[in-house]
Amino acid sequence: MKSSPALAVLLYGQHIATIYQNKNGRHDLEYEPDPGATPLSLSMPLEQQHHGHRIVNAFITGLVPDDRVVRAGLGRQFDVSGENPYALLEHTGLDCAGAVQFCRPDEVEPTLTRPGELHPVDDQAIAARLKELRRTPSATWTLPRERWSLGGYQPKIALHKVGDHWAEATGSAPTTHIIKPGVHDLRQSALNEHLCLSTARRLDLPASETCFQEFAGEPAVVITRYDRTQSGTAAVGRLHQEDLCQALGIPPTRKYEEQGGPSALTILDLLARTDPGAQLRFIEYLGFNYLIGAPDCHAKNFSLLLVGTTVRLAPLYDVASGLPYEGRIDPTFAFALRGQRSFGTLSDENWSWLAKRAGLDDELVLQIVHDLAARIPDALRDSFAAAESIPGTSELAARMLTPVAKLCARSGRK
Repeated sequence: MKSSPALAVLLYGQHIATIYQNKNGRHDLEYEPDPGATPLSLSMPLEQQHHGHRIVNAFITGLVPDDRVVRAGLGRQFDVSGENPYALLEHTGLDCAGAVQFCRPDEVEPTLTRPGELHPVDDQAIAARLKELRRTPSATWTLPRERWSLGGYQPKIALHKVGDHWAEATGSAPTTHIIKPGVHDLRQSALNEHLCLSTARRLDLPASETCFQEFAGEPAVVITRYDRTQSGTAAVGRLHQEDLCQALGIPPTRKYEEQGGPSALTILDLLARTDPGAQLRFIEYLGFNYLIGAPDCHAKNFSLLLVGTTVRLAPLYDVASGLPYEGRIDPTFAFALRGQRSFGTLSDENWSWLAKRAGLDDELVLQIVHDLAARIPDALRDSFAAAESIPGTSELAARMLTPVAKLCARSGRK
């Protein structure tokens, strides 16, 4: 199937731009004469009407699955190339991360005026989808009639929740929750993510709301989307967001610093220019990920919320400890501080180096890290205690509580 040569870009209920694809598969974006106050991305400011392939492709690639095998299956589903994010979004781009939507130019009016449809599903149907993702890592995440797209590597599905009932969202209807069965070869990884984010909330860190649930025997972490809003009986709204790779114009293939991606200093510099008050919050996020032993806190796992002309750091998400899987995964932190990245090797000197290079008060940064190190072990134990009725909790606790406590002890006040 041949892709359309143009895709309309919709944001906050307005046609703000058009992306064009030429015969060589290169992409360019042109903002409309009156695109509103919010840019599609900080890497594509409104002051510049035209943006070229490198930046545009980095942004749209961040909206589709990272796994090439999953993208290939999605491409087969719609008879397009799985290596072309533009072609995938033509078929799945009505509900993406943030508030952005993509459609053909002749679909703009119905996309903006018709809410789409919700199709109720029961636990058995959800369980069947989760089981397929767990058993077949290459399985596509969406059904043919769904038009949502999410990035990342972990398998997931997105659904709309109404009260206590679940529904598949079709057309331009928004999804409200993300459901993940966990990494197929890491035991209790979905529970791990739920407990880590629960611990962050116990520490008063902004973090995605989660619960752990079994759907007809299939376990999963259920994540409430922070880029969706709903008040009372009002319709679900979308908040625009982008991850930090997108904000910096970097493709997801370079999400890790060691792959040429953003460093902690690069991110702190971006925040200094866009949301200065969030620099210390990001230090908290960084410290929490390090002290919980989370190896996957690359730049794509932090995001910014863009509303009007306001930019602010989004809540934590996608946090899971690697410490229970010793020997199974690489035991290193995603960011190097003064050349060090292995868990247990970062000292006060490393954190002070980061603070001084970023122009922050190093004593304040050390206070943040020491406070987290003192509080995380108890908060994590409380999270496990609250989840004691969940199958597998005691097994995960035996592999996780002591390593986290030891890491925090090594990182506490000297």
